[in-house]
Amino acid sequence: MKLINPDPKATDILYNKIQNERAFLNPPLLALNRVEQLYEITHDLLDAKFKKQIKHDFAGCYSEMYFAAAFRHRLSLTLTHPSDEGPDLFIDDFNCWAEVTAVGDGQEGNENTVPKTVMGKVQSSSENQVILRLTNAFISKARIIEEYIDKQIILPDQKVIICISGGWMSERIPMYPVGGYPQIVKALLPIGDLVLWINRDTKEVIDQEYKYRESVTKKSKKDHIPISTRFFLDSSYSFVSGVLYSYANAFNPMELDELGSDFFFVHNPLANNKISEGAIKCGQEYVAQVDDESFTMKPVINHEKS
Repeated sequence: MKLINPDPKATDILYNKIQNERAFLNPPLLALNRVEQLYEITHDLLDAKFKKQIKHDFAGCYSEMYFAAAFRHRLSLTLTHPSDEGPDLFIDDFNCWAEVTAVGDGQEGNENTVPKTVMGKVQSSSENQVILRLTNAFISKARIIEEYIDKQIILPDQKVIICISGGWMSERIPMYPVGGYPQIVKALLPIGDLVLWINRDTKEVIDQEYKYRESVTKKSKKDHIPISTRFFLDSSYSFVSGVLYSYANAFNPMELDELGSDFFFVHNPLANNKISEGAIKCGQEYVAQVDDESFTMKPVINHEKS
């Protein structure tokens, strides 16, 4: 049951690249072997056209296998793929649909594209660009999910999670201060820059807080456009139960028993159908509590702590 084969008609450079040996891996074809293992675990959950599609959209197809394998192999959840005409996965244990998407850097030359990392060169933070890529992915999938709801493929009492794979961006592994929040949280909730209060005499940090940031700026030739970061404080997105983010990458394979250790799950506090806290028992969970005038973040749930 082989998934990846040399094919001169394959248009995705990643599809061809995964078949190359890598001297730093043991064995050198470990990345390819791991992809084949993911396919073996998930092949019954994939679209009929999957083997053709992966030759032209490797990142998207790999991401779908990765999330499905983490659910099935690591979490022992019961999954089905009811139809190629609906969301990617159905998680029977939660009465929950999962729709998967992969995020890249964006179009080359665009001001909002995540800049490539240049070794040995000081670069400014690309957090805004990363957040813009994530908000774009969220909005696009939310619109598709609304269509599934209108067609009654997704029923009113069913939960929905959007699975976003950011392993294909230059800054695929989120960088944030201890006690802080990764970009996926700051894309869905209005959490801005960290402010530290420092004693001038002792130089000790005596307190810290995050600024409220309701949008990030998308640049265009004619204008600067504010893009909301309040999706999970907006009741019009209450049909989304949460967002599950992964920074896994096919070219840096992890052990099968560690699948999902890279997950960040952000609960939607306004969801019509909520996912229980702790239901996805890998990675980290972020939960906001909302009242009429404000929101607060509960302590992070870290499932990877020994």
